[in-house]
Amino acid sequence: MLQPFRVLTIYAVATLFASCAINAPVFPAGEVCETPAFSVVDGFSGARRGTCTVLSDSHVRLDILPESSGKINDSPWYAFKLSSNSPMTAKISLRYRGGHHRYWPKVSKDGQHWTRLDPQHVVSSANGRRAEFEIDLSADPVWMAGQELITPVTYDAWNRKTAKVANMPIMVLGNSTAGLPIYVFDSNAESREVLFLVGRQHPPEVSGAFAFFAFAETILGDSDLAQQFRARFRVIAIPLLNPDGVVGGNWRHNLGGVDLNRDWGPFTQPETQLVAELLEDLDARDSKIRMFIDFHSTKENVFYALPDVTHPPDFIATWLEAARPRTAGYPFALTQGPASNMTIAKNYIYERYGIPAVTFEVGDETDRNVTRTAAKVFAEELMQLMLDQEY
Repeated sequence: MLQPFRVLTIYAVATLFASCAINAPVFPAGEVCETPAFSVVDGFSGARRGTCTVLSDSHVRLDILPESSGKINDSPWYAFKLSSNSPMTAKISLRYRGGHHRYWPKVSKDGQHWTRLDPQHVVSSANGRRAEFEIDLSADPVWMAGQELITPVTYDAWNRKTAKVANMPIMVLGNSTAGLPIYVFDSNAESREVLFLVGRQHPPEVSGAFAFFAFAETILGDSDLAQQFRARFRVIAIPLLNPDGVVGGNWRHNLGGVDLNRDWGPFTQPETQLVAELLEDLDARDSKIRMFIDFHSTKENVFYALPDVTHPPDFIATWLEAARPRTAGYPFALTQGPASNMTIAKNYIYERYGIPAVTFEVGDETDRNVTRTAAKVFAEELMQLMLDQEY
């Protein structure tokens, strides 16, 4: 269970985050920040550190800023690597610009296996604009990030593994703004009935990525149910639509400074233009998307959908209620309401096709194993329900 941040008193905040020296050394983002005792590095995929101010031998302050000016979603991402030549305790103060402390710090000794930092070493200010961590260092480097680093390299390994199990190729849909490949799984392309899955439009939303992995693995797996499902339905699954944002450690946007999940319909960005071309191709084939799921993260487990006047009716509620008895350890809600922004992926798909479309949101700190187990159940129940339908 997520424990609340310890909150600093007004006096403690003023004392803790005050500059310890008038002429404190300052290192810009992208430059190694060095104190006499340790260093802070941000030169890797997914990193975001901001300006680093050295307050003492063992204490630095990092200014965490979004990738773009103006209004941006309050999901301040941070990721950096700490190194020391001898055992010590480092203090890391974060000062947020344009956001509030949201992600509980995770630590790793290899950049791949992660644990949550002990609550006794985490404090935050009452207004959420500042936070401080203490972390023990030794001769081995330590990575620290708001969430696990799930970068394109991680996706490449997952893509290969999943393609091998499914006995199908992983294809390149096209390229991102920076020229990175955007991959797609596409099974049974001759079928006119389609399940469409999209992942990671928003870079920090890692918990949703864990759900996507388990969900897609189940759909593309070798179980009798999955094989029966894929014999009838075409499955289109895009694991990572915004690789540039992930690599850059962005809070929300792609490299063009656009929230991709506000660009369905306009399709102004290379990434969403690939989706537009795919939809046009489906329409030209007279294909019928039967279900659309977009995977994201927020502060709780929730499914966002439109008023369910789709074909078939009440489909999403029926699906989720079928899964609920098997997901007792994964509390979730279904929120249905009218669309306020038609350029959001699920809203756009709903408006264009009148089909069940849902945003699958996973809580930021929901246990990853619980998330994976629940996502597998949701996938199984969806396959069975879709197979039972006579569209």
